[in-house]
Amino acid sequence: MRADLRQLQALVAIADHGTLGRAADALHCSPSALSMQLSALEARIGQVLTERTGRGLRLSAEGERLLPAARDTVNAAERFTLLARAAPVDGQAAPAVPVVVGTILDPPAIRLGEFLRAVRERGPHLHPELRHGISGSVLDEVQQGRVDLGFCLGETHGSGWRVQTLAPVRYVVVAPRGWQGRLDGRRWEELAALPWIDTPRESVHHALLRPVFAGTERRTVARVDQEASMLDLVRAGFGLSLAREAVALREAHVGGLAVSREHRLDTTLSLAARAHQPEADRAAALDTLFEAAAAIWRNSP
Repeated sequence: MRADLRQLQALVAIADHGTLGRAADALHCSPSALSMQLSALEARIGQVLTERTGRGLRLSAEGERLLPAARDTVNAAERFTLLARAAPVDGQAAPAVPVVVGTILDPPAIRLGEFLRAVRERGPHLHPELRHGISGSVLDEVQQGRVDLGFCLGETHGSGWRVQTLAPVRYVVVAPRGWQGRLDGRRWEELAALPWIDTPRESVHHALLRPVFAGTERRTVARVDQEASMLDLVRAGFGLSLAREAVALREAHVGGLAVSREHRLDTTLSLAARAHQPEADRAAALDTLFEAAAAIWRNSP
């Protein structure tokens, strides 16, 4: 009855991405191979872990119960691999070079594990320190020199930036269960009259909505700075917000939240650092980090 790591990775990928195609892309395998891993896992434990919906797959009640343990196992395996690659060779380890990386969103959204693995492969002497925030605050930390480079959504303003665009990101409006009729066919100006969950000015949500609601006062009922908190408030019926399209569709499948894909706003995920680094070793470290990001995002769907 022992499950292997690939089968647990398949279960976690389906939970995170909602369809065989997107989950297979995340694991760099074919949908048929992923389906076989799921089937083998179900046969091995004697439980049905997924259910088909009109738009993809979702976890069954048993799948949801086992998901935290599967995710813990997958994360532990990732940590083991990183530690193993950091082990000294012949008792001699290169001096560690600390690099501070600003992160946003959730780890799968920025492919954090893949990124850190690629960094370790190219620069085993690099020692990443992660600091989580939102796009605007991460960029402020980079500009002040407290963070070496960071992930961000949207544009960097001003000169002196080194920016690598990674992927397009689409946001859509998400609302509580039963609110679909209040979204369909409405203009943005009409949505402004509905209750909104606000975000800080430095967030990408605020930046995307600012031109949309220019001159129109939006009714806000709460303010949060984390996507998970925002989704909890939407589920609780507080009001509308923006969410990444993949996240919104998953919430619609699993929790029945209302989603309006006609109200969509596009931005980009990027990696940003200060363009000029006074120290040669710092510049070389950043080159390695940017090369690692380029390698894993080059073939991104």
